[in-house]
Amino acid sequence: MKTTIEMDRDLVKQAQKVLGTTTIKRTVDESLKAVIRQRQLQALADALGTIPLDLTPDRLRHQRRKRTSRVPR
Repeated sequence: MKTTIEMDRDLVKQAQKVLGTTTIKRTVDESLKAVIRQRQLQALADALGTIPLDLTPDRLRHQRRKRTSRVPR
C-alpha cells in the first residue's frame, strides 16, 4: 500500500538505530511488527494471570540446595 505521511525525522532515525534498519519502509514495517508482537505478548501474560507461589525462605533454601548439589564442580 502506498501512502504519504509526515514523520518526525529524529524518531525515524532513532527507530532505525534501534531496529538496525536502513530504509524508512523497513523501519515502519519492523516498528509495526514490534508493536503487534508486544501487544500479543501482553495479552498472553494477562490471560495467564499470576502463579501463586507458596515459597517460604526455608523452602527456597531447600530448593537451592537441591539444585546446586547436582551441579558438578
